[in-house]
Amino acid sequence: MTNQLSQVFGKQEAFSEAQQNKVNPFYTSMMSNGLPYMSNLTDMNAGTTAQAFAPARQQLERSLNQNSNALPSGFATGARTDLAANQGRAFDAQLQNALGANFQAKQQGAAGLLGQAQIANPTAYSGQALQGNSSIMQAPLASPGLGGLLGGLAGGLSSAIPF
Repeated sequence: MTNQLSQVFGKQEAFSEAQQNKVNPFYTSMMSNGLPYMSNLTDMNAGTTAQAFAPARQQLERSLNQNSNALPSGFATGARTDLAANQGRAFDAQLQNALGANFQAKQQGAAGLLGQAQIANPTAYSGQALQGNSSIMQAPLASPGLGGLLGGLAGGLSSAIPF
Protein backbone atom coordinates (compact mmCIF):
# COMPACT_ATOMS: atom_id res chain seq x y z
CA MET A 1 0.00 0.00 0.00
CA THR A 2 2.83 2.37 0.83
CA ASN A 3 4.46 1.66 -2.52
CA GLN A 4 1.21 2.43 -4.32
CA LEU A 5 0.79 5.68 -2.40
CA SER A 6 4.40 6.57 -3.18
CA GLN A 7 3.81 5.93 -6.87
CA VAL A 8 0.64 8.03 -6.83
CA PHE A 9 2.52 10.73 -4.96
CA GLY A 10 5.28 10.68 -7.58
CA LYS A 11 2.79 10.94 -10.44
CA GLN A 12 0.92 13.75 -8.70
CA GLU A 13 4.16 15.60 -8.02
CA ALA A 14 5.27 15.28 -11.66
CA PHE A 15 1.87 16.50 -12.89
CA SER A 16 1.90 19.45 -10.48
CA GLU A 17 5.39 20.48 -11.53
CA ALA A 18 4.46 20.29 -15.21
CA GLN A 19 1.39 22.48 -14.62
CA GLN A 20 3.36 24.95 -12.55
CA ASN A 21 6.01 25.25 -15.24
CA LYS A 22 3.22 26.23 -17.64
CA VAL A 23 1.39 28.82 -15.54
CA ASN A 24 3.97 30.31 -13.18
CA PRO A 25 5.56 32.56 -15.85
CA PHE A 26 2.10 33.98 -16.64
CA TYR A 27 1.26 34.62 -12.98
CA THR A 28 4.70 36.14 -12.34
CA SER A 29 4.29 38.47 -15.30
CA MET A 30 0.80 39.50 -14.18
CA MET A 31 2.03 40.16 -10.65
CA SER A 32 5.02 42.19 -11.85
CA ASN A 33 3.62 44.00 -14.90
CA GLY A 34 -0.15 44.03 -14.52
CA LEU A 35 -2.27 44.29 -17.64
CA PRO A 36 -0.35 43.57 -20.84
CA TYR A 37 -2.27 46.33 -22.66
CA MET A 38 -1.92 48.96 -19.92
CA SER A 39 0.19 51.21 -22.17
CA ASN A 40 -2.73 51.43 -24.65
CA LEU A 41 -5.02 52.53 -21.84
CA THR A 42 -2.67 55.21 -20.54
CA ASP A 43 -1.53 56.76 -23.85
CA MET A 44 -3.61 59.91 -24.27
CA ASN A 45 -2.45 60.68 -27.82
CA ALA A 46 -2.53 57.23 -29.46
CA GLY A 47 -4.26 54.94 -26.95
CA THR A 48 -7.74 53.47 -27.00
CA THR A 49 -9.50 56.71 -26.03
CA ALA A 50 -7.69 58.68 -28.74
CA GLN A 51 -8.58 55.98 -31.27
CA ALA A 52 -12.20 56.07 -30.16
CA PHE A 53 -12.38 59.85 -30.64
CA ALA A 54 -10.56 59.84 -34.00
CA PRO A 55 -13.73 59.38 -36.13
CA ALA A 56 -15.50 62.21 -34.29
CA ARG A 57 -12.48 64.49 -34.76
CA GLN A 58 -12.33 63.66 -38.48
CA GLN A 59 -16.07 64.30 -38.87
CA LEU A 60 -15.76 67.61 -37.05
CA GLU A 61 -12.87 68.73 -39.28
CA ARG A 62 -14.81 67.75 -42.43
CA SER A 63 -17.82 69.73 -41.27
CA LEU A 64 -15.73 72.74 -40.33
CA ASN A 65 -13.87 72.72 -43.67
CA GLN A 66 -17.09 72.49 -45.71
CA ASN A 67 -18.78 75.44 -44.04
CA SER A 68 -15.78 77.54 -43.03
CA ASN A 69 -17.17 80.79 -44.47
CA ALA A 70 -20.67 80.39 -43.02
CA LEU A 71 -19.57 79.77 -39.43
CA PRO A 72 -19.49 82.55 -36.84
CA SER A 73 -16.15 83.75 -35.53
CA GLY A 74 -14.66 81.38 -32.91
CA PHE A 75 -17.08 78.53 -33.69
CA ALA A 76 -14.38 76.19 -35.02
CA THR A 77 -12.13 76.85 -32.05
CA GLY A 78 -15.00 76.25 -29.65
CA ALA A 79 -16.02 73.02 -31.36
CA ARG A 80 -12.47 71.71 -31.28
CA THR A 81 -12.10 72.71 -27.63
CA ASP A 82 -15.36 70.98 -26.71
CA LEU A 83 -14.29 67.77 -28.44
CA ALA A 84 -10.88 67.90 -26.75
CA ALA A 85 -12.53 68.47 -23.36
CA ASN A 86 -14.85 65.51 -23.90
CA GLN A 87 -11.91 63.37 -24.93
CA GLY A 88 -9.99 64.49 -21.83
CA ARG A 89 -12.89 63.58 -19.53
CA ALA A 90 -13.25 60.19 -21.22
CA PHE A 91 -9.51 59.59 -20.88
CA ASP A 92 -9.59 60.52 -17.18
CA ALA A 93 -12.46 58.13 -16.51
CA GLN A 94 -10.77 55.37 -18.48
CA LEU A 95 -7.48 56.01 -16.67
CA GLN A 96 -9.15 55.60 -13.28
CA ASN A 97 -10.69 52.31 -14.40
CA ALA A 98 -7.42 51.17 -15.97
CA LEU A 99 -5.43 51.81 -12.80
CA GLY A 100 -7.93 49.78 -10.79
CA ALA A 101 -7.92 46.97 -13.34
CA ASN A 102 -4.12 46.95 -13.42
CA PHE A 103 -3.97 46.65 -9.64
CA GLN A 104 -6.50 43.81 -9.75
CA ALA A 105 -4.43 42.04 -12.40
CA LYS A 106 -1.36 42.26 -10.17
CA GLN A 107 -3.37 40.87 -7.26
CA GLN A 108 -4.65 38.03 -9.42
CA GLY A 109 -1.09 37.22 -10.46
CA ALA A 110 -0.05 37.03 -6.81
CA ALA A 111 -3.11 34.92 -5.98
CA GLY A 112 -2.30 32.57 -8.84
CA LEU A 113 1.24 32.09 -7.54
CA LEU A 114 -0.09 31.50 -4.04
CA GLY A 115 -2.55 28.95 -5.40
CA GLN A 116 0.29 27.17 -7.20
CA ALA A 117 2.27 27.09 -3.97
CA GLN A 118 -0.68 25.51 -2.17
CA ILE A 119 -1.12 22.93 -4.93
CA ALA A 120 2.60 22.16 -4.83
CA ASN A 121 2.48 21.41 -1.11
CA PRO A 122 3.04 17.64 -0.98
CA THR A 123 1.71 17.26 2.55
CA ALA A 124 -1.49 15.45 1.55
CA TYR A 125 0.07 12.70 -0.56
CA SER A 126 3.28 12.31 1.41
CA GLY A 127 1.33 12.33 4.67
CA GLN A 128 -0.86 9.49 3.43
CA ALA A 129 2.18 7.52 2.32
CA LEU A 130 3.89 8.02 5.67
CA GLN A 131 0.72 7.20 7.55
CA GLY A 132 0.30 3.98 5.55
CA ASN A 133 3.91 3.01 6.23
CA SER A 134 3.51 3.82 9.91
CA SER A 135 0.33 1.76 10.22
CA ILE A 136 2.04 -1.23 8.59
CA MET A 137 5.03 -0.96 10.92
CA GLN A 138 2.80 -0.72 13.99
CA ALA A 139 0.58 -3.63 13.03
CA PRO A 140 0.80 -6.63 15.35
CA LEU A 141 2.96 -9.44 14.10
CA ALA A 142 1.00 -12.43 12.88
CA SER A 143 1.70 -15.63 14.77
CA PRO A 144 2.93 -18.28 12.39
CA GLY A 145 0.49 -21.02 13.40
CA LEU A 146 1.18 -24.74 12.93
CA GLY A 147 2.02 -24.41 9.19
CA GLY A 148 4.49 -21.65 9.84
CA LEU A 149 6.09 -23.62 12.66
CA LEU A 150 6.49 -26.77 10.53
CA GLY A 151 7.82 -24.70 7.60
CA GLY A 152 10.36 -23.03 9.85
CA LEU A 153 11.53 -26.37 11.20
CA ALA A 154 11.82 -27.85 7.70
CA GLY A 155 13.78 -24.86 6.51
CA GLY A 156 16.11 -25.05 9.48
CA LEU A 157 16.69 -28.79 9.02
CA SER A 158 17.36 -28.44 5.31
CA SER A 159 19.98 -25.80 5.94
CA ALA A 160 21.65 -27.99 8.57
CA ILE A 161 22.06 -31.00 6.25
CA PRO A 162 25.20 -30.71 4.15
CA PHE A 163 24.81 -31.58 0.46
